[in-house]
Amino acid sequence: MKGHTGPGRHVSSLFALCAIAGLATADITNNQGVLRLVAGDYATSANNNVLALPAIPIDFAQHVAVIQLDGPMTNARNAALTNAGVVLFDYLPDFAYAADLRNANLNALAALDFVTWVGAFQNAWKLAPDLGQVPAQSPEIQALHDLGLIAVQVMLWPNANTAQTLAALAAIPGFTALEHGWSGREISVSATMPLAAAQAIAALPAVRWIENTPQITLRNNTGRWIVQSNVNGSTPLYTKGIRGQGQIVGIMDGRINVNHCSFLDSINPIGPNHRKIRAYNASLGSDSHGTHVGGTAVGDASANNDTRGIAYEARLVFNTISTTPSTFLSRLGTHYSQGAFVHTNSWGNDGTTLYDSLARTIDVFSYDNEDNLVIFAVTNLSTLKNPENSKNGLAVGASGDTPSQNNHCSGGSGPTNDGRRKPEIYAPGCNTTSSSSSTSCGTVSFTGTSMAAPAIAGSALLARQYYTDGFYPSGVANSEDSFIPSGALLKATLLNSTVDMTGVAGYPSNREGWGRVLLANSLVFDDSPRTLIIRDVRNNSESALSTSDLVELQIDVHSFSQPLKVTLAWHDSPGNVNANPAAVNNLDLKVIAPSGDYRGNVFSGGISTTGGTHDANNNVEMVILAAPAPGTYTIQINAAAVNVGSQGYALVISGDVSEVAPPNPCIADWNNDGKVDFFDVQLFLAQFTAQDPATDLNGDLEFNFFDLQIFLSLFSAGCP
Repeated sequence: MKGHTGPGRHVSSLFALCAIAGLATADITNNQGVLRLVAGDYATSANNNVLALPAIPIDFAQHVAVIQLDGPMTNARNAALTNAGVVLFDYLPDFAYAADLRNANLNALAALDFVTWVGAFQNAWKLAPDLGQVPAQSPEIQALHDLGLIAVQVMLWPNANTAQTLAALAAIPGFTALEHGWSGREISVSATMPLAAAQAIAALPAVRWIENTPQITLRNNTGRWIVQSNVNGSTPLYTKGIRGQGQIVGIMDGRINVNHCSFLDSINPIGPNHRKIRAYNASLGSDSHGTHVGGTAVGDASANNDTRGIAYEARLVFNTISTTPSTFLSRLGTHYSQGAFVHTNSWGNDGTTLYDSLARTIDVFSYDNEDNLVIFAVTNLSTLKNPENSKNGLAVGASGDTPSQNNHCSGGSGPTNDGRRKPEIYAPGCNTTSSSSSTSCGTVSFTGTSMAAPAIAGSALLARQYYTDGFYPSGVANSEDSFIPSGALLKATLLNSTVDMTGVAGYPSNREGWGRVLLANSLVFDDSPRTLIIRDVRNNSESALSTSDLVELQIDVHSFSQPLKVTLAWHDSPGNVNANPAAVNNLDLKVIAPSGDYRGNVFSGGISTTGGTHDANNNVEMVILAAPAPGTYTIQINAAAVNVGSQGYALVISGDVSEVAPPNPCIADWNNDGKVDFFDVQLFLAQFTAQDPATDLNGDLEFNFFDLQIFLSLFSAGCP
């Protein structure tokens, strides 16, 4: 199959490019020339640069390319690449993309001064470093190993011809495809094969990645008041009428015993009218782990005892655990279609720490379905594993139960392979009493992160009801204020509520993350000493951010009696399994206070400190001031690099605060005369030349082109 090329550019074999790897090339990348991949760093400034070797004919008709830019993506750059016939696939750090050049005009591409490198996507980049090296954790995998085979997932490029690729895979000796399906961005093939076949598979142009098939393991009441108030017997959300009504959780686990009193409905069959189970997408059965998890999240036997879960008036939809990314994505989608916006998972793959297809699937689903929050129990081993290392999922560890709720009970320590903070949040999971599958109405105590994750899921359901019932912003239920919160807002709300677990050294940390959930800190009511301020912006919406955009709001802090807590979270574009790090879009949080400037995630002694540098890796950033001085504070969100789409975000602010109405809500009307005209530009340029601080629109303490770019963009858009 031939693609179209620009005049003077000819299509030939890609392998001609690989054969000249030793040739010197011009360094045209201005020190940007590194690809940070799972396979290792690759110096693009001196390797196989098509732009520097125009005489070499390259064939991208059958093969995927890599394009690197001199900085972050912008809307104008994206349009220019599209006009040149380039189809971008996933982002690769730094500032690069896998790309389809079959219909590209290479002359037009070479003329783009921000494109600094074009080369081949190499076969060696397609292999997971632990391929075939993970010990068997099940009899099925051990049986394969005894036959000299391994179980794998083979991911294809989005432009692959599936039928042709499956035929090519089948022709490789020892390769057996078991199933294939859509995993959100591409086709994924589940298969068995000898390890020796890996090189031949990687050589197929349509293949992008080969990894081990996940080996899933399970991650084996006082919790109700601990997660709400941490005051024995005090459940303020229940008192205000928030008990999970109208909410549905999606559970993938061992089979729930539907005849246990925590779930039983003696009148209605499973379905829309069942009091507990909206859908059961598997054959019926009874499993101790799944029944316990379901009971902790939403169980209710109509008695205030250990058969009652956190969100005890919510319902559930159920399916069994999936080990393939395509089936996992499909089951998440099914649960979403059945009304679940919160999804809890008390299982994982203890065989790897890679950001692989399973972790990526969580990010794909969360990014594409922004109203959802996917929750995962972290491993009970000492080191963080997978897929809790996703970016958009919420990773949960287990604290002790009363009186030891400030102590760590179970949960692997981070960071992730690429340095992100996980786990993020804790709930009680030590000797948790919940529904017993072997009885009709009995309970049993289990310990593990498996028990903490459904407690966080129940907390998320309560937080979601807070917003859907219209408690924000007045603190009392008002249907006119009802809205559907994004999953990022639920995550930010839960994390903003957290408290330091004093039994764990350091805060925040890679051991306890942001600490233990305490809902009363975020979900404020009309009689609360705190106030809540939020923003909830969807990805690719009119208010979403592009590179160099700046969002700013001001608040008044009225006293130091309440901590000031500012939490920013966003559902990032899915990472590339070939890349390390997995981060794609970078937003930066800054709080400008009377006492100085505080950047997100810069901490000392458990509170924010001035100085430091912006965090370019995590998609959760926080500023905490334990005793903030009264005065006016400015909250800034700077879109430092938005490399895919336009980035939404959720912002949660709590404390003894109120929002300050902006004196001039439209920056384009710079002179505030009610008109957008030449005089606004004239005044802005005069102040900019004089380096007036007001013209530092992106808050980087410099007066440069980016500030002009922001103003002119806003000026062109005009005022409402």
